Amino acid sequence: MESKGKNLEAVQAMNRKLLLKLLQQNSMCSRANLAAQSGLKQATITNIINDFISWGLVEETGLIEGNKGRRAIGIRLKDDSYYVIGIRLSRKYFEIGIFTFMGELVGEKCRRDLVETRPGAVMDSMQKIIEDMLAKNSGKRVVAIGVSVPGPYYFNEGVIETITNFRGWKKVPIMSELQKRFPLPVIIDHDANAGVLAECSLKVDPERYRTVVYVAGGQGIGAGVFHNGDVFRGAAGIAGEIGHASVNINGPQCECGGRGCLTLYVSTITFLEHVNENLKKLGRPAIEHFDDLIEGVREKDAGIYPEFKSMMRYLSAGIINLIYSYNPSLIIIGDEMSHIGEQVIEELQAHMSQIVERKVVDHAELRLTSFQMDPAFVGAAELAIDYTFGHTELLRN
Repeated sequence: MESKGKNLEAVQAMNRKLLLKLLQQNSMCSRANLAAQSGLKQATITNIINDFISWGLVEETGLIEGNKGRRAIGIRLKDDSYYVIGIRLSRKYFEIGIFTFMGELVGEKCRRDLVETRPGAVMDSMQKIIEDMLAKNSGKRVVAIGVSVPGPYYFNEGVIETITNFRGWKKVPIMSELQKRFPLPVIIDHDANAGVLAECSLKVDPERYRTVVYVAGGQGIGAGVFHNGDVFRGAAGIAGEIGHASVNINGPQCECGGRGCLTLYVSTITFLEHVNENLKKLGRPAIEHFDDLIEGVREKDAGIYPEFKSMMRYLSAGIINLIYSYNPSLIIIGDEMSHIGEQVIEELQAHMSQIVERKVVDHAELRLTSFQMDPAFVGAAELAIDYTFGHTELLRN
């Protein structure tokens, strides 16, 4: 229980953010809809919406179908007043784009493969692209920058502790480094937290699913946990960092210092390495990219499919740990691993049903992400949007 009350300004900020999140989730609705979903009084809704309209944040759209068949004035977020920048940093590339408050990419994203991985060099490259992007879009009011990064990332400190398979990234104070380069607020979080925020802001029904876990299965492995309307980060901001939870205490040593970390068994990098070891034994040429493995998994290729099944077995153990730790009603699989398709879900369910009682699994729906773009990229923008919704003073200057 919170030990302190909230003053009027804090309550107003909380109510404004709540209504902005509802407008984002509903696309279009009426004031009565907002009152019913938020539990706020009609007068409070009217006052806040009037403020939003005066700031150019919300617009009326004409009559729509209301409660009990009555006609009501529709309202929605304007998609041409305010924008954010989203940055997705991975181990092999970064991508940057400008987004609306509805999480929609404006124009083309900019992607750069990483040749030089030193933190300073990567951030220099990001800075140049962002400056060029802002210059080319000078007519757009960009209010914040969101960044999703591999972890472990200590949210409260703004520090990346380490990134496996990524040279030079240990104890990097990325928050302070990026914030001093730009006059805009910079919000940074683990890519899995960004992913779950995007899912729960733009795709998932928050009334149906109160606790959601997003598993980012890509060049590393991590989980984002969303509970009762917000990302759950824990005391230091590393909750859900399953990539460095041990699944074999006698296993190989990880770059984090632990042994048998899940990321050593479940990542697209490890998968590719193990497959190429198999292919070499079979006298077959090596595969360069993860995407080239997908067809082999679907066709159950003898050099590829056994490693896929092994990876799913370890991932199922990680997901079971998540179920027992957070008891989610929905688990979403995203990042590169989701590109394989429904075979991922089928294999996970098969392994999980062999390990634990059916009742444990049945309470957690398991599915692939429904995003066409990388959820961690959309989520980077959503980090900035979510921050702006909680700091509406950014919209009144």
